[in-house]
Amino acid sequence: MVPNNYYNEYRRNQISTSSQGKLILMMYDGAIQFAGMAAKALEAEDLPKKGKYIQKTHDIINELSCSLDVKKGGDVAVKLENLYQFILNQLVLANIKSDRKALDSTIRILTLLREAWETIINKTAPSAGSPAPHPGAQAPQGITAKC
Repeated sequence: MVPNNYYNEYRRNQISTSSQGKLILMMYDGAIQFAGMAAKALEAEDLPKKGKYIQKTHDIINELSCSLDVKKGGDVAVKLENLYQFILNQLVLANIKSDRKALDSTIRILTLLREAWETIINKTAPSAGSPAPHPGAQAPQGITAKC
């Protein structure tokens, strides 16, 4: 196996064995990383890369949006959906108008959301003496895979 194939296999295993909460954090990490890469490409006036990384960010946010369950999550899920829609609109502005401020606001919001999720996940994680949660345990209320 080629080294790159080992890495790809490792990443697939890491994703398939992660809890739902960790997957959400990984999605935020990816979105923040790609938005940052889009900002760097914008500075370098590399429009193809800017568009590529904005699209990757858009895809992740769209997936997060699709995973919301308003019935279970209630008002929190509705507010998250509104934030996701705002972020998607900011990404469109960033792409069409090469608007750096739109990318910066996207990164700020995603960073705050990621920190909030990490806090929630850490509070719901078992303590050192507690048994680990069942692998099928649900993420915080309002998030389910439905897309």
